[in-house]
Amino acid sequence: MSQSSPAPDASHRVRQLSGQWRDRQYLLHVPGPDAPAAQPRPLVVQLHGRGIDAAMFDRWTGFAGLADEAGFVLAMPQAGREIWNDGKYAARQEIDDVGFLTAVIEDVVARTPIDRSRVYLVGMSNGSAMAGRFACERPELIAGIGHVAGTAGTGVSRTRPAVPVPVISFHGSADRSMPYAGGRAAGVARMLMMRNPAGSSIGVDEWAAFWVSVNGDEATPRVESLTPVVSVRHWRGPNPLGDLDFRRIEGGGHTWPGAAARIWIPPIFGKIATIDASRLIWEFLSVHRRD
Repeated sequence: MSQSSPAPDASHRVRQLSGQWRDRQYLLHVPGPDAPAAQPRPLVVQLHGRGIDAAMFDRWTGFAGLADEAGFVLAMPQAGREIWNDGKYAARQEIDDVGFLTAVIEDVVARTPIDRSRVYLVGMSNGSAMAGRFACERPELIAGIGHVAGTAGTGVSRTRPAVPVPVISFHGSADRSMPYAGGRAAGVARMLMMRNPAGSSIGVDEWAAFWVSVNGDEATPRVESLTPVVSVRHWRGPNPLGDLDFRRIEGGGHTWPGAAARIWIPPIFGKIATIDASRLIWEFLSVHRRD
């Protein structure tokens, strides 16, 4: 069993795992009595990016508030030594974060009633790439992933999932930390990563093509313009678990769409889209269930 203690945010609880994972922890947010009371509840596992902790990241995304409104449970794991082993960091290869996230899911299930058919992973940047790796290696445990400003390490796509996974993605065309076309960080973003340089990421279009193949979708997407700068490609196929929505934000930077502008430094991270990524991610993921 893991122990609990108050988190900095009173609505969260710190959960310290035991055994193999005794040095790892996560925050757990369970909706209060005023939230929709359907039991068991869906579970969203939220993965922060490098350079920020789990609690601060949730202040950017607002998923805890959305959890109270929609009635899902939110788990916010903390990366070991600040960076997830998403397949791009040579210095993190000994850290089994796929195993750790599996343990987090099992720990949450042991503590509160969870609908095992509705477990989802959401992340940004390094956390987004970690969600992609998890989806490739343990797809049977989840019913979808949400990407913001990230895809996956170039080696991750060599692991082909045995089952389809719904994916929703948001990515800025001017993202220099996780370039839309793939590769490595550029400019100031690359300088900020000098202490722990990341390997190459797969490009958004190549990542989308990977999932189209895995999920058995039709090759040609339906394209929709949501705003003058936001377009979305919808891929669909015979299996609802194959749904893919990839949003391209023209001129968008390495930011969480809809987050408060004051938390970003435009010369480093770029422009922020005004769409509400958190709500759109939940609306997409919540309708999918793992068979």
